[in-house]
Amino acid sequence: MLWIEGIVALVFMLAFVVHAFFAFQPEHVEHHPERVRIGAAIQGLTIGLFVGFVIVPLRMGYMDFRGFDPGISPALSSLSFLPALGMLIIIRRGALLKAPVLSKYLRAYRRASLLKARDDANKALAKLDAIEERKAAA
Repeated sequence: MLWIEGIVALVFMLAFVVHAFFAFQPEHVEHHPERVRIGAAIQGLTIGLFVGFVIVPLRMGYMDFRGFDPGISPALSSLSFLPALGMLIIIRRGALLKAPVLSKYLRAYRRASLLKARDDANKALAKLDAIEERKAAA
């Protein structure tokens, strides 16, 4: 059943790359656009591999009811969910930004995503100010 995990990883990677193509405007991309897309592919593949090969088998094992077997009990195997979730959060927060070969691509993607988040937050604040009939903050 490894093909399921592989497909999950590739779908995550594809989703990150598609997001990098359509979500980032030229003002968000300070580096070459291909660097940002390669960084998105690396980030998506990393998260996809983690989800595909850790979270999916945990879910499949948890949903497979074979009766009580203490060696492969779903309750025992689900204990690794919290460390897996922690690792996903750490990876998403930028733990791979210091990787020797991949860092320039991941930093370009991270910078573009942070610039987009900043612009989105500014737009949301402007809408909120318009609703509350405030003057824009200087």
